[in-house]
Amino acid sequence: MEPVFALGLHVSRAAGNLVAQIYNQLSKAILQGRLAAGTAIPSSRLLAMHLNVSRNTVLQAYARLHSEGLLISHAGSKTLVADVTTTLLTSATASNLVTGIIPLWQNTTLFAQPGPSPITFNFSIGLADTTLFPFESWRRAINRQYRKMETRSMEPGHPAGQPLLRKMIAKFISQSRAVSCNPENIFICSGAQQAYVLLAQLFIKPGETGFAIESPGYPMARRAFAAAGARVFDVPVDEEGLIVDAIPPEVKIVFVTPTHQFPTSVPMSIARRTALLKLAKQRDMIIIEDDYDSEFRIGSQPIDALQTLDSEGRVFYVGTFSKCMFFDIRTGFIAAPEWAIPFLASARQAQDWRNPLVTQLALAEFMQNGELRRHISRMNRVYEQRYNAIVAAVNKYARGMLTPGIIRAGVHLTLNLHQDYPAQEACANALQQGIKIHCGNEFSVTDKIPNQLMLGLGRIAQNNIDHAIKQLVSCIVENK
Repeated sequence: MEPVFALGLHVSRAAGNLVAQIYNQLSKAILQGRLAAGTAIPSSRLLAMHLNVSRNTVLQAYARLHSEGLLISHAGSKTLVADVTTTLLTSATASNLVTGIIPLWQNTTLFAQPGPSPITFNFSIGLADTTLFPFESWRRAINRQYRKMETRSMEPGHPAGQPLLRKMIAKFISQSRAVSCNPENIFICSGAQQAYVLLAQLFIKPGETGFAIESPGYPMARRAFAAAGARVFDVPVDEEGLIVDAIPPEVKIVFVTPTHQFPTSVPMSIARRTALLKLAKQRDMIIIEDDYDSEFRIGSQPIDALQTLDSEGRVFYVGTFSKCMFFDIRTGFIAAPEWAIPFLASARQAQDWRNPLVTQLALAEFMQNGELRRHISRMNRVYEQRYNAIVAAVNKYARGMLTPGIIRAGVHLTLNLHQDYPAQEACANALQQGIKIHCGNEFSVTDKIPNQLMLGLGRIAQNNIDHAIKQLVSCIVENK
């Protein structure tokens, strides 16, 4: 027993989870070599007496060490430390290894981190309200596809996606966004993020290709192209959207969110859309249009998709189901010129081959039966009511301090602050008070940051909005 007690093994009931305390101390000693291979471990009864804990507590810790191969025992013999050659990295070694990580990934945060207070009013952007999703209908669709898989031989299919799902998506975006495409133009991927990665692989020549993105803009898209080696140019946004005249001549790819600009919410004007398409033709550029949540309309019909105006096949239209269904579906798509589909498939095979078959078939059925369309229609009413409630509360409590920005579609809005109230400080103060909102500095790498707050509509209950905005206003005033 001496080798164990020489470790200074101890537990504290105030620290909680006694099993974890025993396991952590013993496993660390074994991995560091302070308990050598072949060392006998005291019986559970003796160690329990020494630590003044129940024998069952020690048995649970020993069982975990056994399951991880750190202890070995044979019938009728003592329990011994296993021969483990792995040692724990010292902090100095870990620090040296970290320096080898590409600098792009060393910034491990993209969005504001949670504050010390719990979130009482959640205005997070980019999240759908899953409490109102018809999960029972979705479960039936999933289960039907699994039953089919049990009773018949099913082929995984082409990396571009299942034919029925490609057909339903082409029909869906044609009806909802006037996107002109055939099933052969649709490429299924694991969410919009994979769409960016695939397109970057196809078109970026490292250190050479110029890539323009809105500023402020979506940081995950920026990272995907930066990681591929693009020369990234951040182009400012104003009240008409991306400033086309500010796109540098080196740019060959432009990333835009024209219907519901992320994160400022402004729609891109018809004049700017026309100018962007004209410039793309002149410079032989391609355009990536992210139409991430434009199925939802606020007040009136949104402007048609940029792809609808494209007569030359320069626009790659990216969509996702995470905003209109639930985030874990991990299914998105690209409406691409047909010539590009084989190349997208080739790039996809180098990653994860294809989307799960059952999810694709269940989603196709869900769309074919009209379930998705009905859900979007229901949620459109819900989100519009929440938007109207926020605007009413702002007019009630913050007239002259906050002004709602323009929004035609999507599930988040912006509030423009009077110049006397810095948005970044207001955002931080609100988080301390349990109100989760966003501000422009989270989405910009330049110093041209709009003095705005961004509020999502997906995670805030209708009956909480008035009180939440009232409390938000008090946070802003206190911050001043």
